Amino acid sequence: MKSFAIFSFVFLLLPYYGQSQPPAEVIDEIITTINDIREEGCTCGRKKMPPVGPVKWNDLLYNTASAHANDMRRNNYFGHISKDGRDVGDRFDEHGYRWQYAGENLGEGQESFPEVVKDWLESPSHCRMIMNGDMTEMGLAKRGKYWVQHFGTLIPKNYKRTNSRYSEGN
Repeated sequence: MKSFAIFSFVFLLLPYYGQSQPPAEVIDEIITTINDIREEGCTCGRKKMPPVGPVKWNDLLYNTASAHANDMRRNNYFGHISKDGRDVGDRFDEHGYRWQYAGENLGEGQESFPEVVKDWLESPSHCRMIMNGDMTEMGLAKRGKYWVQHFGTLIPKNYKRTNSRYSEGN
């Protein structure tokens, strides 16, 4: 895979806990890594995924990812559905992200970004989310042992979302 192999640097997002955003160089490395994978294409499980367009960083998706990672850490659970029943679509709505497409990858216990990406690529469903061409934006946060990667695409202006509930795979 195109320079995804382990980078010369390994970082944790944990040192940036409490900041509004990771430093620009960290964001650039995250986006470059994900876009290199998307540009090359890969195999997710047994399915060959063709190259797809790039994603760009979205500060609001970073905030939704950070909030969910904090919630899992505070309430000691790991899951796409929060203890109060909210899913990724609900989280996007609460933060004002007007989504057409919404997706979420979770990780638990990985020490570094390269490690969590490796694990996601080895999981067919997580890999397919990374390779989902409908997704145009992303944010990623780590809080404690929890990683949250949010993908989304904004609904075009003057459009109204007809599906107000998120469902896995949509």
